[in-house]
Amino acid sequence: MNKFFNKISSDLNPSSDGISKISEYNFDKFELNILRVARLLFESNDNPNAQTWKSAFLIAEQNFSSPFGASIAHIISISIDFMSNGRTRNFSYIRENNSSAFNLITDEERYFLMTLKSIRKRNISRANSYAVMLCEGPQVNKFLLAMEGIAIITGDIEKKAAKFNGAVDGARTH
Repeated sequence: MNKFFNKISSDLNPSSDGISKISEYNFDKFELNILRVARLLFESNDNPNAQTWKSAFLIAEQNFSSPFGASIAHIISISIDFMSNGRTRNFSYIRENNSSAFNLITDEERYFLMTLKSIRKRNISRANSYAVMLCEGPQVNKFLLAMEGIAIITGDIEKKAAKFNGAVDGARTH
């Protein structure tokens, strides 16, 4: 078990500290599907014996254009690893199979998605701010590069010559 991951599974309500309604943030379908995959990967880090990474890859394959699902799930996994490296506090997440998962989001999950949303909108300053809050410090470059990889695969931003040589453009949510 990873000491940094902390699933929130009971007494979920948006008035609790660190939990809010997803609808307040205007996430698109693609970003919400990223959240579904990420939650399963958060749980896999929290409890490796649950093997929820398998479900994460399956959901990614079902929700993103073939053959990009597995690549997207893999980059999300890498970004979670980089995000975890600098954190000193727990990372709170809502389990994907929780009845409130479609309606609520933790602060940490929101920072994760807002980093991606900001990268997709090419707002690097805002992406950097969310990454600092998420990673709990200035060591955010690898995390940001991994998140940028998702936007490269989807074609939201252009591939840089020296980075992500293996990424392919064009994945979209079904």
